[in-house]
Amino acid sequence: MCSLLGDSPGPLGIADWADPTLPSTSGWPFGGTGGMCRTPDGLPMAMAQADPNAAKVFSTLITPEQLEKIFGSAGADYLRQVADELNANLSAYGLDTALRKAHFFAQVRQESGAAMKSNEENLNYSPSRLQSVFSYYRDHPDEATDDGYETQAKTGKVTRAAATSTIANKVYANRIGNGNAASGDGWKFRGRGLKQVTGRANYASATKEYAKVYGSSAVDFELTPDLIATFPYTVRSAVCFWTENGLPALADVGSGDAQVDAITAIVNKNTDSYAARRGHFKTAWAAFK
Repeated sequence: MCSLLGDSPGPLGIADWADPTLPSTSGWPFGGTGGMCRTPDGLPMAMAQADPNAAKVFSTLITPEQLEKIFGSAGADYLRQVADELNANLSAYGLDTALRKAHFFAQVRQESGAAMKSNEENLNYSPSRLQSVFSYYRDHPDEATDDGYETQAKTGKVTRAAATSTIANKVYANRIGNGNAASGDGWKFRGRGLKQVTGRANYASATKEYAKVYGSSAVDFELTPDLIATFPYTVRSAVCFWTENGLPALADVGSGDAQVDAITAIVNKNTDSYAARRGHFKTAWAAFK
């Protein structure tokens, strides 16, 4: 009944139990000028009459239900937290249109998985996978055998874990702002957060962008890299990468495969997951448009 009358979650209506995703009821007997029902875009009538720009703001809010369609293994409470965090200022975060949200979450889905909780990079690779993913190990196949996890031939059971810190220090050495393998930068600045920020240079860039987007200079990801693996910085670090690299404008270009690939090339140019990200975009676009 609250939905029919146009009541909305939050301090906007009578009992705050409405579902804003339900169809418009503006043609209902209580609708019309000054009525309590919804406009055709689902906005409460009174709000639309009071503020002509309200429809734009109201219609861009992210809902947990939308996120669940993309992240099917994530818990409802967690999805609510993520939605609330981003809904605080969608315009500032470059997530104020359905197209921008679809592109953003398509990338997050690939980087963080169906549970949206891959807060630290998983470097537990087999020797063959190390050679497939990283050029360093393609050039040093003997080291891939030494560093990757070992399994029992008959059962496939893991008998030796991968040397994850060694892997990170080797594959990320002397690039993205890191020192050599002995510096330990590869492990210290391994991928973290919903976007998997990787490398000292990207941690430093995220710090600068954070001050611009969130108006705080108290956060230093380079000094405290583990912070990116904790909420809400898991989300905020992804937002910082999104805005810093001009991805909202690139998302505005369209919904075709070429646009998804262009964004993927900035997020992770040499990934083998271009096709997977295009699939995630289609799912996210269906959820938001």
